[in-house]
Amino acid sequence: MRKRYTITVHPRWDIPFEASAEQVADMRADGLVVDELCNTVPTWLPGPLVRGWCRAQDAWQWLRLF
Repeated sequence: MRKRYTITVHPRWDIPFEASAEQVADMRADGLVVDELCNTVPTWLPGPLVRGWCRAQDAWQWLRLF
């Protein structure tokens, strides 16, 4: 199963991509910093709505399991 990850290339820059767990394990073995993206928040969303947005994404991911 492919998931969304980011590679940190600079303290200010991350590159998002999709990869399998095996590919991520190989990247980490090579010394890259790879983090899983759990939620994505658009820049136009006001701050007070971020928590609700993330909870909605979590619920959607949970429902997709069934």
